[in-house]
Amino acid sequence: MQSLSPVFIDMFFAALAGFGFAYSCKPPVRVLFLSAILASIGHGFRFALVEFFSIPNLAIATFAASFLVGCCGMLFAKISKTPSEVIAFPALLPMIPGIYAYRAILYLFSFINEKDMTLKTHNLVEFFDYFLTTVSITLALAVGVSITLLIFFEQSFMVTRNSGIFDRYKKYKKFF
Repeated sequence: MQSLSPVFIDMFFAALAGFGFAYSCKPPVRVLFLSAILASIGHGFRFALVEFFSIPNLAIATFAASFLVGCCGMLFAKISKTPSEVIAFPALLPMIPGIYAYRAILYLFSFINEKDMTLKTHNLVEFFDYFLTTVSITLALAVGVSITLLIFFEQSFMVTRNSGIFDRYKKYKKFF
């Protein structure tokens, strides 16, 4: 049996990243922590799928994690009376495949600067491998959360009703 500590380490750093991305959008404080929790759940779920359940493709695991983030985002939106996009989108950002995009660019520059045809062909193959991985993971992120938003389309408009945020502005309505 494998140890679970790598999953918790992954979840901790994903929570930090999710908190940071959410903080850059300046949402209410309660949303910051919900985005951090959601980022840790999504990233930890993807990590567990790849490491413990031997999902061979990172894009499939990312799609499942993105769908989970969307579903949990709807639940957290209902609890916090905040649009689910505000909670879910910063939670998805730690799953963007930055290292794959970085390696794709490195192999592209190596391909351009290489004189030997054998190495040039190797660099081109590596570039397309990393590039297609980057594109497939990014599409899996977008499609996974979009499916959730389409399934709960009606609920996404109702989560902010009777929230404290809008009630706060009702007292100023008499001035306008």
